[in-house]
Amino acid sequence: MRTTTITVIAAAVCIAAVGITSPAAAATASDHATTAASAAARSSAPAAGRTPSATTPSSASPSATPWSATATATPSAAAAAKSSTAATAKPSAAAPARTATAKAPAPTALTATPLPLASARATFGSALIHWTKPEGAQGAWVVSRNGTDSLGIGPQSISTTSANDTALVLNHLVRGRTYTVTVTGDLGQGRSASTTVRVGSDQVTPPRALVVTRNDENARVGTVSAAWAAPQVSAGKKVLGYQVTVQQLATGAAPTVVVLAPSARSYTSGELDSTFTYLVSVSAITSSGVGPAAQGSIQIGDSNKLYP
Repeated sequence: MRTTTITVIAAAVCIAAVGITSPAAAATASDHATTAASAAARSSAPAAGRTPSATTPSSASPSATPWSATATATPSAAAAAKSSTAATAKPSAAAPARTATAKAPAPTALTATPLPLASARATFGSALIHWTKPEGAQGAWVVSRNGTDSLGIGPQSISTTSANDTALVLNHLVRGRTYTVTVTGDLGQGRSASTTVRVGSDQVTPPRALVVTRNDENARVGTVSAAWAAPQVSAGKKVLGYQVTVQQLATGAAPTVVVLAPSARSYTSGELDSTFTYLVSVSAITSSGVGPAAQGSIQIGDSNKLYP
């Protein structure tokens, strides 16, 4: 009986040691676990109110990458892709802006000078269009006018041979009609300049008593001279000046055009090539424009004459 009781007590003690924990022991174990978890959290997270160093690892884990270094130096794959796309799509601030091809420059010093009418009764005339070639100009010029000419042709465009050609004569312009003339570079693809021109006037007659003479300087060159009397003008009009044109007829070269004061009654040209015939035209200028011309032609030099 005694032996049996001792055996039962020993068995009870073993069962308690294996599966039963007293309340006090459980509380003590829980406190130890909480303390260990808090210590681990403090060692892996940055201190409150202080930014952890990107170069100094935590003392609790010397071999681990610091939290701040990981967050700064290792962006996510999505962030890296976004950064790469932005760098490709946006040009550098220092890169020059992309611009369209610049147009050829416009002509400068554009003028349109009416040439003298063939007679006081002429219904149409011509105008000399002249301009200066700007630096960098390439390609031929296109000279255009609006309106309709004496042949019934509407707006018209004429091309020069090259960029070096800076003069052109427009013909068959209706007397008393104002035209707009535009000169465009690079075969009409460049920039342009415009002016207006009006030929003829019904307010003045041609200068009277025109006399054209020549002066042969030698066998190679000479000059021509013109003298005239004042024209008749309509009431309320007055002569503002005279336009004198000297044109070589054989080659069709651009004429020389000069404008003189209203008191002028004569003109002498510069040196001209000998053995050619020149047409000299003199017109009065009023507030209505250039009037009809008085004309005369003469040849400079004589191939059969012996010069000293």
